[in-house]
Amino acid sequence: MRFIYEDIAKKLLTYDRVSKYKSWVEQAEKARKIGSLDPKENQYDKAEELITFYAFAPLEHEKIPLQVKNRVMEEILISIGINEPVTEVKVELEKDILPPDNYLKWLRNKVKEHPIGYIRSEAETKKTLEGPTQVDAIVETNSLLVLIEVKFTSDISPFTKFGLARNQIARLIDVGIPEAIKRRKTLVVLCCTPSELFEKRSRFYYYKIKEYSESSNIQKDIPWRTTEEINVTLEKATWASLETIIKAVYHNVKRYLNSEEFAEAERFFKERMLWFST
Repeated sequence: MRFIYEDIAKKLLTYDRVSKYKSWVEQAEKARKIGSLDPKENQYDKAEELITFYAFAPLEHEKIPLQVKNRVMEEILISIGINEPVTEVKVELEKDILPPDNYLKWLRNKVKEHPIGYIRSEAETKKTLEGPTQVDAIVETNSLLVLIEVKFTSDISPFTKFGLARNQIARLIDVGIPEAIKRRKTLVVLCCTPSELFEKRSRFYYYKIKEYSESSNIQKDIPWRTTEEINVTLEKATWASLETIIKAVYHNVKRYLNSEEFAEAERFFKERMLWFST
């Protein structure tokens, strides 16, 4: 067991995050040699950050030809019903996007209706009522800005402290609209989870993704925006299984990775029941 793609991690992540990822791997390796790791400290087995990194890091691998990266993204897009030619791919991880100023102004008035008294009181002394939204992964192509939320066993959050009904997918759409406009791209919001949890309808994200096939339902959850405003920028908010993403990536890049990298990635995803059938 080792931390692979470290050079890519250094390119895409902060020093502290790279150190954290490495420590998770090292702790798990040590535990397997000397005994079990305290579940409270075992981030390696459950960290969505590592799953996200290993899933998308090959798209920034210097040994992978651009046409292969393009093909990976085309396959992912086709799996969610988007037929777009891809001629460039850029990946960002754990990217913070600030909430729109107009939303913060809207929230300042809306929080006065919050049912919890101490939150209403706290809002009066807070300069900003919502911090940046951290996007797990962003894949930018020649025409699309794809914001990706990865969940392993957890669910999306249904609210923020001051926004009582601000779920995580709606929040991604909201902050993604101005970001896509700034980059002159069309927005796609993609929730990636294990197929079983989605198909079993056991998580809140299942119901929101189903609702968000209609832009009018998105507008109900970000009511300060108009339906027209959403339609102009957002291509779709949808779901893809982690298994589909991982297969699209590793089926295409296998021949360009060294055997140790591929074997470690395969072992990592098999442990989490996310590896594709060959």
